[in-house]
Amino acid sequence: MNHCLFGMPYPRNIPYRNTFNRNPHPVPSRQCDQKLVVQSLPESPEVVSDQSKMMLKGSSSGGIFLPENTDKNSIYTVASINLDTSEFKNFSMHFNFSCSIAATAARMHLKFQLLKQEKNQTNPFPVGSGFIFTRNEEITETNTFSLTAWDLDSMASECCNYSICIQVMGFNTVGTVMITNPVVAAFITENE
Repeated sequence: MNHCLFGMPYPRNIPYRNTFNRNPHPVPSRQCDQKLVVQSLPESPEVVSDQSKMMLKGSSSGGIFLPENTDKNSIYTVASINLDTSEFKNFSMHFNFSCSIAATAARMHLKFQLLKQEKNQTNPFPVGSGFIFTRNEEITETNTFSLTAWDLDSMASECCNYSICIQVMGFNTVGTVMITNPVVAAFITENE
């Protein structure tokens, strides 16, 4: 267990586990030049405005599949984005994330969390509070989920990785759950 603010335990990041290999493994740390490996799509080009120092960058990936009885406290990275903020001095970052959650005869309690890992940090840490998506009765439906988060404490850095992680909370999942079309977008503005 790693510890975050206020000494509360924060579990290590565990990669997607298929039904053939149910043993959790820590996610290896990513270098700044690497992209999300699992079903990655190319990142959108950056849009930078020199007049007011703004940057917009987006990233999407193929999603994940949570098989029947996925262990509680399992953590999966759904989307990731690398940002270069070295050109900014006093700035704020706004993040938007959206995805579809398709469930088949499923019960789940999922926590979505934005995590940040700067260039020289060994472990990511949470940005803001987590967002909960829960279904206590078995359902077969598809829902859209989105979250918004701000990071106002960043310093200029050549490489900072932000990722959206899902943690299975409360109980093992029942039925099958697919997280599809995950998209994360970052909007950086220089504060005058």
